[in-house]
Order: sequence, then C-alpha cells, then structure tokens
Amino acid sequence: MYYSTEKKFDVLLAGYFGFGNLGDELLLEAALENLKECGTSRDKIAALSNDPEETCSRFGIEAFDRWSVREVWKALGKSRLMILPGGGLFQDATSLKSCVYYWGLVRAAAVKSTPVAALGQSVGPLSGKFAGLLTKDALSKCSYLAVRDLPSERILTSMGISCEIMPDPVLSLEVENIQYGKAVLVNVRPTPEPEVYLRPVIREARILRRNGIELFGVAMSGEDEALLKSLNKSGRLPLREIFSPKSLGEFLKIASLARAAVGMRLHFGILSTLCGLGVALSPYDPKVSSFAEIWGVKQLKNEESDENFDIMRLLTKSRFSDKKTFVESRSQVAVNFQRALERILIEDN
Repeated sequence: MYYSTEKKFDVLLAGYFGFGNLGDELLLEAALENLKECGTSRDKIAALSNDPEETCSRFGIEAFDRWSVREVWKALGKSRLMILPGGGLFQDATSLKSCVYYWGLVRAAAVKSTPVAALGQSVGPLSGKFAGLLTKDALSKCSYLAVRDLPSERILTSMGISCEIMPDPVLSLEVENIQYGKAVLVNVRPTPEPEVYLRPVIREARILRRNGIELFGVAMSGEDEALLKSLNKSGRLPLREIFSPKSLGEFLKIASLARAAVGMRLHFGILSTLCGLGVALSPYDPKVSSFAEIWGVKQLKNEESDENFDIMRLLTKSRFSDKKTFVESRSQVAVNFQRALERILIEDN
C-alpha cells in the first residue's frame, strides 16, 4: 500500500490516552502494534493525549494536547485518517462529557476532510436522549465502524447504523507464559451502585482471605487505587499489597504472583484471562457481561450466596489453554485495522 506524502501522518489515534488508565494505554499499544502489522510505521502515527509528553516518551510517537483546539486542529490537518481504537467513548454512564468530546472531534475531522474509523468500540449505556443523538451523529459519519460486543451492535442497529463486530484490541497483545503463584488479584472501581457491583467482589475476596488466600489489589487507574486503599484501610478488603501497573510488562509480573483474579474492570478481566488465571468479574457494564459470556468467565451475582458457584473453585480451575482462540482473536483485530486502512488510505496516483 502506498501513502500520500502530502500529510505528515497516515493515522491519528484518538482515545482516552494520557490519563493513567492502564486499559486505555494498552489500547493505544495494541493499535500501534496492529498498524505496524499493516505496514504503518510509528513515525507516520500521532495521537491526541491528556499528557502529550508522556505519550510521546512512552510510545515513540508524536502526540498533541487533546484539550487544545489549536493542537487538535493542527493534528487533524496533518493526518490522512483518524482512528478511535477501542474503549467506551460513547456513553453517558459516567458523564455526558465523553459523548460531547468525541462527537466534537468527529465533527472537526469532517471539517478538515479527515475520514474517521472507529474500531473495537463499545457503545452505551446511553440513558439520555441527547447522548444518543450525539452518538448517532458521530458514528454515522465513520467510514469504517466495528464494535466489540453484541449490545453495542444492537444499539447501533436501532439507530440505523451498520457495523462489524471485532474482539477488543487488547486481546491482540502477545502475552508470554508465566509462572503462577498462590495469591488472588483483586480489582475494584468506583461505581454509582456499589451495593450491586462492588459488594460481590468484596464478599468473594473476603471468603478467599478467610480460607488463607493472600489478596493483592490491582489498580487499573488512579481512582481504583484510591478506592482499594480506602477499602483496605477500613478492613473491608484485607489486602497484602496494592499494585498500580503502568504497562503490560508490569501487569505480567503481578500476575505471576497469582492463580486467580476477581474484579470489575473489563481490561483487568481481559489481561487476567490472557495470563491464564481463573477469573470472576462483577458485570457493572454490558461490555463486561459480553466479554464474560464469550470467554466463559464467571459473573458474580449480588446475593449473599450463590449455590451454583464456589469462589474457591477459581483456584483449581484449569488454565485457559485454548491458544487457538487467542490467535484467532489476534488475527481478527489485525484484519479490522487493515480494513479500516484499505477503505480510507487509497493509493495515490
């Protein structure tokens, strides 16, 4: 494939980058690796970031301030294509701001005649009418659109928007074989309904601790870390130590201490599954439920007891060893990135 030399970058990546959220940083890493497989080198890729200097240093690409209209405008003008490479960007569960921001970004790209592709997105929840309108307007303008779960596809179908389904891009990352320890990793995140989604994780973690299993907290973001520290200090979640991994390599080192994982965040579940740990997740969001259903991950219920599930079974569960499934997911992600490029980055004659 031959690209134009009229613009500095072939691809501008836009997501929730530079905020210290490990899941989103791994989405950026996965995008870079898949674009490399498609023949796009890092010097032809840029990103919008909350911390451009950190993103540039860590990933070796040029980064622009996502909050500066001037910087965003300049980045779009220098790029042939903008990709939204995964994440739950269009939802109003946390705030309407996410929908507003990415809608504005897609609109700005249209003004600059920069086509947009959205890959591995999860759409929703969209509780407000305005959020739905913004999402429909933005995603209907994408030249290529692939979501990561069936609930997202259903939402877009109801809006009259067609899309493909693809695995979460993080599933395409290579994970080496690790040695397993005896502990259990625990992840929590803030939620508007802690009694529904946080409580089951705490309940099962306490059962494990009463059975002599050591617990290590894993924070995927700053807010996770604050919550884990608070729960540990109060005695509700007795943790030996709390880790805040900043990269895949750091997560793998932590995973080597454990044989199972219990938590909430999607990418905590994805990484734990990739590492071959026994996994149980509290499905605070449809994207978590969808992942759990596809990969056979236990979903924790908000009851004092679940007669059909014994948390200790995670410790003796056979390691997920279907390497073929991981290889197929990795291959499919690469195919979706290739399709995005082929539909938009056309050979210049």
